[in-house]
Amino acid sequence: MQPSQYFRSLSLLLLLGTIHLSGATFPDKPSSKHYYVDEADLIAVDTGKEIDGVAAALLKEEKIPLFVVTIPSLSYHEALTIERYATALFDHWGIGSQERNFGILLLISLGDRKARIELGTGWGNDYDYQAQRIMDTLIVPQFKRGDYAGGIIEGVKGLDAMARGLGLPKPKVPWWHLPAFLLLVLLIVGIIINLFRTGRSGWAWALIIGLGALLVFMARNSSSGSGGGFGGGSSGGGGASGSW
Repeated sequence: MQPSQYFRSLSLLLLLGTIHLSGATFPDKPSSKHYYVDEADLIAVDTGKEIDGVAAALLKEEKIPLFVVTIPSLSYHEALTIERYATALFDHWGIGSQERNFGILLLISLGDRKARIELGTGWGNDYDYQAQRIMDTLIVPQFKRGDYAGGIIEGVKGLDAMARGLGLPKPKVPWWHLPAFLLLVLLIVGIIINLFRTGRSGWAWALIIGLGALLVFMARNSSSGSGGGFGGGSSGGGGASGSW
């Protein structure tokens, strides 16, 4: 086969793969308060609250988003393998971020009796062994006994422990934090002096009200941004699959 023919064949295969994936459908992203989507009806209310609690703490403390998705069957999604569907869903949602791509997805396909742990590219395939142990020892044994809720929550706890054991780089503090802090100190000193000199008739009270409104806005924006965990992340950092 000539090189040009080879590249044309390869391009055709990639195009067909893209078209094939385009026929898949994906669940909507959960709201910022939740970290799971339960299309297969496997997660009870109490289990859902426990998943949300573990995942919310992990995102807040380690900046690592963790999501759980259950689907009735892969046959509803162009009969993709569990691995390909997990990759496509991970990328479709954009779990994680481009700067800190350590997202985690636990996908369960009930009708196919298969599960997949998909990791973001930041993991670099270095944690496949740990992910497989979580799948083989915490998730699959309970699924075999029909305890799906138990297997899911144990898997979530195992993934949480795996993520917290990483020596991941913390988000860098922007260079302007120190100058901004010093400016804030000077501003506070100026406000105090102005209050003593002019009481409520000076500019200090107006500034205090404005700063209060700004802080409320920043707090709301921060809480909504930290809850979702969707920021353009992509899969490709390995993972593990299991069946029962």
